[in-house]
Amino acid sequence: MANLQAKSKWSIDDEIGFFSFYKSLPEKADTTYRVFEHGEFYSTHEKDAILAAKHIFKSVSAMKELGRKGVPSVFLSQLNFESLARDLLLVMQYRLEVYRQLPNRKWELAYKGSPGYLNEVEEILFKNVDIAEQTSSAVIAVKYILTGGGQSTVGLAFADSRSCELMYAEFSDNDHFSNLESAIIQLGPKECIVQKLDSTHEAATLTEVIKRSRVLITERPKSDFSMKNIDQDLKRLLKTKKKKSDQDEVPVGASWTSDHPLAASSLSSLIHYLELLSKDENFGEFRIRKFDLSQFMKLDSAAYSALNLFPERNTQGIVQHSKPVDSLYGVLNNCQTVQGQRLLTRWIKQPLIDVNHLEERLSVVEAFVEISELRRSLADEHLKKLPDFDRLSKKFHRKKASLQDSYRVYQAIKQLPYICESMEKHAEELESNYNLLREMFIAPIRQLLLDFEKFTEMLDSTLDFKMVGWVERHEYMVKCDFDPELQRLRSKMTEVEEEMEEAFTDAATQLKLEKGKTIKLELAPQFGYVFRVTCKEEKALRQNKRFTTLDTNKAGVSFSTARNPAFTCPPFVTRFINSQLQQLSDGYQDLRASYEAQQDAVVTEIMSIACGYAEPMHTLGDVLAKLDVLLSFAQPLGTGSNLIKLDQCRHPCVERQDDVSFIANDVLLKKEEHNFIIVTVGVAVLMAQIGCFVPCDSVTVTLVDAILARVGAGDCQSSSANSLIIVDELGRGTSTYDGFGLAWAISRHVALELKSACLFATHFHEMTSLADEVPSAVNYHVTALTSADGNDGTSLTMLYQVRPGSCDRSFGIHVAECVDFPRSVINAAKRKAAELEDSYVTGNAEDGDGSDRRKVKLSGQRIVQDFLHSVKREKWNELSDSEAAAKLSELKRKATDAGNEYVDGILRG
Repeated sequence: MANLQAKSKWSIDDEIGFFSFYKSLPEKADTTYRVFEHGEFYSTHEKDAILAAKHIFKSVSAMKELGRKGVPSVFLSQLNFESLARDLLLVMQYRLEVYRQLPNRKWELAYKGSPGYLNEVEEILFKNVDIAEQTSSAVIAVKYILTGGGQSTVGLAFADSRSCELMYAEFSDNDHFSNLESAIIQLGPKECIVQKLDSTHEAATLTEVIKRSRVLITERPKSDFSMKNIDQDLKRLLKTKKKKSDQDEVPVGASWTSDHPLAASSLSSLIHYLELLSKDENFGEFRIRKFDLSQFMKLDSAAYSALNLFPERNTQGIVQHSKPVDSLYGVLNNCQTVQGQRLLTRWIKQPLIDVNHLEERLSVVEAFVEISELRRSLADEHLKKLPDFDRLSKKFHRKKASLQDSYRVYQAIKQLPYICESMEKHAEELESNYNLLREMFIAPIRQLLLDFEKFTEMLDSTLDFKMVGWVERHEYMVKCDFDPELQRLRSKMTEVEEEMEEAFTDAATQLKLEKGKTIKLELAPQFGYVFRVTCKEEKALRQNKRFTTLDTNKAGVSFSTARNPAFTCPPFVTRFINSQLQQLSDGYQDLRASYEAQQDAVVTEIMSIACGYAEPMHTLGDVLAKLDVLLSFAQPLGTGSNLIKLDQCRHPCVERQDDVSFIANDVLLKKEEHNFIIVTVGVAVLMAQIGCFVPCDSVTVTLVDAILARVGAGDCQSSSANSLIIVDELGRGTSTYDGFGLAWAISRHVALELKSACLFATHFHEMTSLADEVPSAVNYHVTALTSADGNDGTSLTMLYQVRPGSCDRSFGIHVAECVDFPRSVINAAKRKAAELEDSYVTGNAEDGDGSDRRKVKLSGQRIVQDFLHSVKREKWNELSDSEAAAKLSELKRKATDAGNEYVDGILRG
């Protein structure tokens, strides 16, 4: 964040007229930010000024009161404004309005932006920086109707103007909008358009769901949601494609708008809001497809937060921790390209549940893991050199690309054959995986190279790459062969260059410095061509009146200097000039300006042709992004039947932290046997289903369709037997009896009704008796060690090892001792705990049912184990079908003849 103080010399012309306009503006929402452009600086006022002062200058002292009424104001430089605009739109989820004064001294809205609509502000946001992750400009619109019985139908539309992508969906939802919440997480929009909200309970719930997902809500009038012209609008915006599958683009004129009226209505509002029809460049450029919510694992916002998927942000959206180990994204982000980082963000939000797609990713990952030389060469030598093709394709599409952008694409295209050759070089080692790499990467890249063949030929034939100094400064000149006047100017420039080289030689001789080493000739943007020496050699300039010092600088901070015999130079560099070089430099700059003006017609023609390559640039960005992300992933996914088995599982974020020795644990969740194990495995399961390395010695996971962590009424309605539920301290914030009652009822419902895999952590010791009633419930505890500390107290050491069985004691008092509670308080707590324990034991002395149930369960578990071992020992492949069926019946009869209630309960399901 730039932290430059506003210049005191800035002032607003005609303050009376300005504040008269300012006060006439309509009232705005708190999440709308207004800025006013005054030539070389910007101003912002009242609440907006306070935000700018605290966010940019870190102090309200940057504020000043202006006008007759003393309006709080802050002045911003161009860099201050650009930095603030980036944070407002990309991080804090604000809307931005920028006003500018016309020649007739009237003010108007010059441009605006919102998190989901960056088209008008992209040049400001990305002019001086490359923003990687979290810069999606996607926006969604939502409309719903109630269908009765606590259910609703939701229509959703999605638009990303950067990738020219539209999507629509219409689905049933509960009164908690659980499916909509999952869709928002999967799509990752920055803004949500809704029809003007009323005061109903459903509208309040919808607002809560959207805000909980950190998405800006924008209300629009009912007329924007009219689908009267939607078919006509889509015909103008869409490319015509043949439909190959449900996931492919929908052809123009398809009947989906009448079949999904809520989705069509939502899409109509997006077209209005983004003003897509106001620019000819959008016509015939968009693709549309149906979004299927069931194609990815569902995540609720609680799981999204609990699993630490992304860096934690405060209420303003600012990242709180910068360490990579603080989030799964930080741990996995080894991407070398900006488009790779964006794709990684999307994949983490969209874990796969299609085993074929997942196995495809894992096969590629396996290939990269096994051949480390290939992985290193692709990541470190090739991908690192590639630009952001997503952003470049958009610039070319909008005809805002420069000759420098074309050269960046040209350089990247020249790099692509080496990527293919690196993979082809290891074809024999890759074995069967080579065919997959060829299909996913080599063949598409080879085809794109053919598509760009004319592009590279054009730049080879038009740009003068012999002008090495210009190319190094990212400035490019057209070859002079195209025009006689260009040839004349180029000849003159060559003559001046030779004369400057002679002047350089003379200066080195006069100052007795080594040319090209201790004295250099360079082009400075503000001075033209100058000589440069380090401060160690600056003494050679002193008392030499033939040369004039221009400045002394370090790290880009420059200041003017006068010739001073007593000048003592710190370890900076000094730039200087003589009259001969000054004259030559001025002449050269004039010739250069004339050359650039003369080549404009050729450059315009080059860029007109280059802009036709926007689509293959976007396609290339997609291919390279996928390659980049898969290079960061590893570890194959095992298959099984309703099974999650993790051997020596570790949390990926914690184990990467310095000075932390993480205790690995084994995890087993098997359907109908284990529903409750007290260990967090959600991150490991999610990592497995995005196709990346899982921090375990080995892993076997059956695909889950959702990870839920809040466990409210909506979650119980939307989860299935294939879901993974993570519960941490359910019942906290309530009374002891209410909390225990809720925890017991919900856990029993999950185990017996939903039959989902569930990880349940609780401080209610009474919950352990659930295992006596529910066969699929199993108790585990985290071990700890207590020992006397020699001061009439005990010390507590948490071992973080998960063991079978319930915890035999509470460590609350030990924790109080560790943090030095007064001894009198500790003793009183021990006495009261003893009284309560005595009371509990006395009250339950006659009840032996719990102990009996535990014995029955242990006996039943042994019977099941014996049965499984017997099945495993049999040579089933040597038996006929009838013999195998008879043998299995015999083994089953032996298990059931014992009359064990636990075994009977399993068989009843």
